[in-house]
Amino acid sequence: MKKFLFLLLIIVGCCFSSHSQEKLTFSKVIEAKDVDKTSIYFSLRDWISTYYRDTQEVLQMDDKDAGIIIGKAIFLYSMNRPAYSAYDGKIWYSIKLQVKDGRFKAEMSNFVHENEKGNAPACNLGLITTAENYTDKGMQKSFHNKVWKDIKIKSEQESNNIFSDLEKLAASMKPIKEDSDDW
Repeated sequence: MKKFLFLLLIIVGCCFSSHSQEKLTFSKVIEAKDVDKTSIYFSLRDWISTYYRDTQEVLQMDDKDAGIIIGKAIFLYSMNRPAYSAYDGKIWYSIKLQVKDGRFKAEMSNFVHENEKGNAPACNLGLITTAENYTDKGMQKSFHNKVWKDIKIKSEQESNNIFSDLEKLAASMKPIKEDSDDW
């Protein structure tokens, strides 16, 4: 019985340690000085409709009162090397925009690699985490690990492109005007 409990404890410990890596996430708070929450929210809704092809496909949650917009989007992935073509496919990710008066937070997370149908299933790397390497086992470990690192770099580049675009949007937002008697 003691051996059984000890074995169970080891198995549970291994499960927790193997999943201790956190999902890859990039976030940034962007200032929109003197702009109210509602104006920022509608500007972000407009931005989503121009940045992504199909807004209805992307949007998962759209709550004006809470000031939250959540979407699921993709970008195409390729390492642009023939030896790595089995990894070509898409990276799915979540985008979350939270709005407050004068600022908003953009967060990209849940990056998931999905290779093209027909390619080797073993080359589908799934959820991208903060782990330095994808694996330390198997014949394809060097291929998997190179692609893993490249996906993380390209996910960060995609996130930074979005942050840059959102910063330009914030700079173009008009501040709240004080009530005046010009009516």
